[in-house]
Amino acid sequence: MLVVDFYKLPRAIQDRFVGSVMSGFPPAPLLARKSAVQTKAPWVALSVVSLLALVGTTAIGYGEFHSTLSIHSWRVFFAVYAVLVFGVAFGLVQVWTRRVRERGLPFAAGVYLFPACLIDAQSDCFRIYDTTDASVKAKGSHVRVSFESGSSFSFVVANANDAEATATGVWAARERAMQARASEDPKELVAVDPLHNPRFSSPVGPREPYQVQMPLWKKYGVVAAGIVAIVVAPLLLVSRNRGSDNAMYVRATKANDVASYRLYLEHGRVHTVQVDEYDLPHAELRDAAAAGTVDALIAFRATHPVTKTQSELAAKIQSELAVEIRTAMLAALESARAKGTLAALNEFAHRYPDHGIDRELGEAIHAVYIREFEAFKKAAPSNDKNVVPFIERLFAWAEKHGARVEIRFRRRKSESLGRADAFVSRTPSFAGEVSYPSQYFDEKHSAKREEVLGKILASRFEKGLSEEIFDFLQGAVVPTDVEMLPEVKVPTLFVTHAAEWSGHTYTTQKPRGTYVSIIFPFDAQFVIPGGAKPLKFRSDVFRAAAIGQLKDNNTLRPGSAEEKVYGTMGNEAFDQFGRKFLERFFPDASQTP
Repeated sequence: MLVVDFYKLPRAIQDRFVGSVMSGFPPAPLLARKSAVQTKAPWVALSVVSLLALVGTTAIGYGEFHSTLSIHSWRVFFAVYAVLVFGVAFGLVQVWTRRVRERGLPFAAGVYLFPACLIDAQSDCFRIYDTTDASVKAKGSHVRVSFESGSSFSFVVANANDAEATATGVWAARERAMQARASEDPKELVAVDPLHNPRFSSPVGPREPYQVQMPLWKKYGVVAAGIVAIVVAPLLLVSRNRGSDNAMYVRATKANDVASYRLYLEHGRVHTVQVDEYDLPHAELRDAAAAGTVDALIAFRATHPVTKTQSELAAKIQSELAVEIRTAMLAALESARAKGTLAALNEFAHRYPDHGIDRELGEAIHAVYIREFEAFKKAAPSNDKNVVPFIERLFAWAEKHGARVEIRFRRRKSESLGRADAFVSRTPSFAGEVSYPSQYFDEKHSAKREEVLGKILASRFEKGLSEEIFDFLQGAVVPTDVEMLPEVKVPTLFVTHAAEWSGHTYTTQKPRGTYVSIIFPFDAQFVIPGGAKPLKFRSDVFRAAAIGQLKDNNTLRPGSAEEKVYGTMGNEAFDQFGRKFLERFFPDASQTP
């Protein structure tokens, strides 16, 4: 076998071969099979494998926000992308080069059998087989030509009946060629071998051999593929990462939960502002709202404070947070309201000082005051038309200023007990200083009675009005020498009292003594700051000398008997006043202990 480059043959031989296979000029091929060697297959394979590898590489971690390869790093993957893009480009360059080269052949690529030789011209690189050692066999519609080198070529005969005749013709032509070589007859050699160089050629024909038709990039294929790799690889890497980033964001928004958004922030880049400033906080806010507690929302607010430079997205979250907190606050307020106590509402206000629902809280608190006032009004006695309006003003004061109400006593100096002392001192039963009645109504004795009455009044008012709205406390005693009641800063019940001799006296023998009856004048004024008309009540309580207390105690010594008699009178007087005063407010005041 002889290998010959078609483009290196002389122009005369090139023209003889082209004319022979294309136009049938002598020597015409005995048999022909049109086909081309598939020199493109390896390069096609290179491009396909590189492309598949490139696609597989781009798919690694694509859109997986839990993968560290969701975004391909330039340091690692740029070289990989560049190599694979180069493989695709270089393979395509080679395929196209060979395609152009095959199309540029001046003859139809194929295998041609001539009397002297078989020329494998499936490319511009001829493989020439001498027919001297050839064998020819006909089988069916095929004629097979084989050589001692092992090469074998099959040709199709149009008419199967002509296969044997064709084979016979091939043998005859072979014999002619062998005789031509033996005789070295130029004419015969030209007639049997298209590659035989004739002695004479056309003087007017072209002299230059055919040139290989090659694209410019054939020579610079590596450079061209390299340029494509340098240009395309970064663009592809950028596009792939952006696509993966968008896919991650789509997955995160579809899941729409805190974990997914946090995973995106670990690897994503394109939508980090959107996720960090809105999507993730919005998911966290939704979870906090789903918890159903104000504390969860307040905890969220603590981790997402308002800033002066916050973006529109962050401001949107703050707006949504305000709505959620208000909704939760209203729900918490409703729970506190359902308990029906002022304490529950105050506890709500104390627990959430920045609740932001002042109007609703105020309405809830006001409802408690109204409810308690209406309850008092419904049960209040009707014998004093000034009581209900006054208590209404008292509730209004407490709602605005607080629960404190004071009870203060004022003791008036007696104008007649001195005369009673003088009278008793002139009686036969006078037992000395212990018999003077005035000493049993002095400051010491009055303070004890005031304390008892003060507790009774405070307890009954708190119970009858509202124990959680009002706090009745006993204030300082007003000095005796004060003519006018002092100005007040909180609602105050002033109880002015004294002890006066009624003019009646009683004498006992066992134990021996003289006792006087006492009139206890009480003057009560309930004052609310601000100049409103006070509620007044006056009662003079007469108590005869309680000598009945001595009936079973006739062995009492002087002083003890007086203490017993006058102590009973004072206690009963204060108690009676307290009952009468409370009866103006409460129907069951007569049952007050």
